[in-house]
Amino acid sequence: MDPLPTETHNAELRATIDEIELGLTQLPLSKGVNRIDDWKREIEATEREDLRPIADALGELHESLTGEGVNGATVGALLVRLGQMTEASAESAEDALQSGLKRLGSLLRHAGSALAGNDSDDA
Repeated sequence: MDPLPTETHNAELRATIDEIELGLTQLPLSKGVNRIDDWKREIEATEREDLRPIADALGELHESLTGEGVNGATVGALLVRLGQMTEASAESAEDALQSGLKRLGSLLRHAGSALAGNDSDDA
């Protein structure tokens, strides 16, 4: 499978950042789950083993949001972990994607920390 052009990834990255910046509670659950699934598919399509943990965590997040009884602490912890992994993955990403991935990672960590009720997020 051919990878998507960098411009397409950048557009998806910007859209995701914009949605999170508006606040996770403003994002309809179905749209959030669709965004999670889209990113999981994109990551899996790269066939990069170093990104496999991010795809796995996105799968866990999907399950946590669609299963019975959403647990804020669990979702928050997943978001923090995803944020940390996203920031770390930015170092090996294309130059055009690095700053967006770092921003997304930071937003995920902060949103996860707030959701989990933590005062700090190990930033």
